[in-house]
Amino acid sequence: MKNKRKFSIFISSTYEDLKEERQALIGVALENNFIPVGMEQFHAAPTSQWNVITKMIDECDFYLLVIGGRYGSIDDETGLSYTEKEYNYAKSKKLPVLVLIKKSSAIVESEKDTGDDKYDKMRKLDEFRDRVKNDGNTVDFFEDINSLKYVASPTLGHAINYVDDNSGWVRYRDIVDIINEEADGRNKENAELRGQQQKMLDDIKEMYVQIGSRLTDLENNQLTWEEIPTVTKEDIDKLFRDEKETLTIDNSENDRPVVGQDDVGNIPVESAFLLVYAADGDGQIMKIQTLSSPTEISTSGKQFMADNSRRESARWVEALERLIEWGWVKAIGYKDEIFELTGTGYKKADWLKEGMGIDTSKEPLDELKEFVCI
Repeated sequence: MKNKRKFSIFISSTYEDLKEERQALIGVALENNFIPVGMEQFHAAPTSQWNVITKMIDECDFYLLVIGGRYGSIDDETGLSYTEKEYNYAKSKKLPVLVLIKKSSAIVESEKDTGDDKYDKMRKLDEFRDRVKNDGNTVDFFEDINSLKYVASPTLGHAINYVDDNSGWVRYRDIVDIINEEADGRNKENAELRGQQQKMLDDIKEMYVQIGSRLTDLENNQLTWEEIPTVTKEDIDKLFRDEKETLTIDNSENDRPVVGQDDVGNIPVESAFLLVYAADGDGQIMKIQTLSSPTEISTSGKQFMADNSRRESARWVEALERLIEWGWVKAIGYKDEIFELTGTGYKKADWLKEGMGIDTSKEPLDELKEFVCI
């Protein structure tokens, strides 16, 4: 049954220094079956909107905190920033909390707090950041928009795997569709079972008919026992194989090696490099697709494309498609943008790395020069 649930996620952060990051996260959230909610929906001052904000957090399934270079506006009553207040409220409601933190080395001066109290805010930001990292949350780090998308997409995708069965939102018509799908599925299974049972009965009847015919022939001396053809165990073994208690007709075609999969020398270099570098990294391959630029293929933050041309993009997209076709990687998530190695994929990666002598300590483009002309 197809999962038609969507999950709401509250995006919390300071605003002015993280406008672009928030827009990018809204896109990533939508791509991963989330409904993003945040301060973009609120137009009045935060102090007059606190009740609205807490109500929206209450209705969300996840809370996503993004920390940049600013602590943000401070609530006079509590002495905390509104971002920290939102975080405290989400934790008190026991919402699943996801955290994305911008690395300090990537924060420029214009992205930091200003004013007479900026040093006090810097201190509070450091304390807040440290508390969040040690508060039992799922935490990832980013440097720019691209790395933000890279870490956010799998973070959201994996979060869904552990969500409560009672979470999420489903349209009424989708509920009806799901009920109908399940009913249709049961009817189809029942029909197939009835068909199998009927075939078994027909086969048994036919067998008895044949036995009766043979006995009649014997009684009429039309056929002697010696004339009845016999088979040996070897004959049966040639026709059938017993694999894990499942009897299957032997087909020698299935035992033929597949060109490109069973010989190191026949596997395209691009597919081999993608698999080996992914296996030695985080086990994932990213396929980033945008309307204005060619599709980018990367793994563990390493780039394989020599340039940003569509020709180069097609070369590496085709390399990934081969790995998918062979069952060495599989898609995860909802948009076919993240792929992870299968068990077979890891075995093949070790085999290729040793057989081809691929040195993953080098950057892919440098190591590729040993194999092809880039």
